[in-house]
Amino acid sequence: MKLNLNLNLVLIMCDCRLFLVLVMLLLSACAEQATKSVVLVPVEERNAPTSKSQTIKNKPVKTENKASRKVNKQQEPVIIALLGDADKYSEQGQSAKAAATIERALRIEPRNAVLWHRLSMVRFQQQQWQQTIAMARKSNALAASNNSLKSKNWGLIAKAYDKLGDKHKADEARNKQTDQS
Repeated sequence: MKLNLNLNLVLIMCDCRLFLVLVMLLLSACAEQATKSVVLVPVEERNAPTSKSQTIKNKPVKTENKASRKVNKQQEPVIIALLGDADKYSEQGQSAKAAATIERALRIEPRNAVLWHRLSMVRFQQQQWQQTIAMARKSNALAASNNSLKSKNWGLIAKAYDKLGDKHKADEARNKQTDQS
């Protein structure tokens, strides 16, 4: 009987060891599989336009393409490149792609008043009047002391209200536009 009990204990211990070995093999196989399933996707490289004035802080940024708009702070080269792409799409009549490109730039620089103004202009081209007004107001809120940009925004807001048939609000916007000039 004692021999039978000892034999059972040995079998149980062997079963436990075998079980532990199997669990470890399964876990290591899962870990190996996870590292094999990682796929690296190449990132699109861009040669962003550079100019001497981009290195000067707190000055308007000027570049060689249409994407250059006066900005009160230094823009990242990627923002300038994205604005260039948005200009290209707008010229080709692809306003949805232009809007998506500007929205991508806004994810990088969400407090950039010029980007909000540009998105407002695209929304106006798309005949999305309420969106035009909302984006232009957001731009004004971020524009600080950039009265030229605020004036452009109020003009765009006035045009959008005209399209909506709200002459009173359009006139109010025009009055604010002249106040900014």
